[in-house]
Amino acid sequence: LAGNFSEKEFESEIKKNVIWKKIDYLGFLPLSAVYQHFATADIGLICLLPEPNHIDSSPNKMFEYMAAGLPVVASHFPAWKKIIEENQCGLCVDPNNPRTIAKAIEYLVQNPDKAKEMGENGKMAVKQKYNWNIEERKLLNLYEDLIK
Repeated sequence: LAGNFSEKEFESEIKKNVIWKKIDYLGFLPLSAVYQHFATADIGLICLLPEPNHIDSSPNKMFEYMAAGLPVVASHFPAWKKIIEENQCGLCVDPNNPRTIAKAIEYLVQNPDKAKEMGENGKMAVKQKYNWNIEERKLLNLYEDLIK
């Protein structure tokens, strides 16, 4: 796991759990190191809780996982679910239910061919749809419409 905890109390609580001894926690990493770890990862996990600023967001991390060819396990927010299901690049779960998150991870680990296919689908989706060249054209078209 990489990244920072948002709350120190939560971090302390998690680190008291017996399972913590099995976690390789890297903490905050510079972007270059993050991409190195993507190369050794099997799954990209982005299970944010349903807070207003998460539900309608388009998280960079999800697209980074896809670009790296990782199958994604993500919160089942409508916008995220649409992207993941349309591109068949991962699984959506209830982020408030650790068991469903664990089942999704377990499914991908037990079905490596399906996980690889999902990862490749995500990579292709980023190449074809979710990249700056495509988004740039949409933004420029929007500006042109607004100017008219």
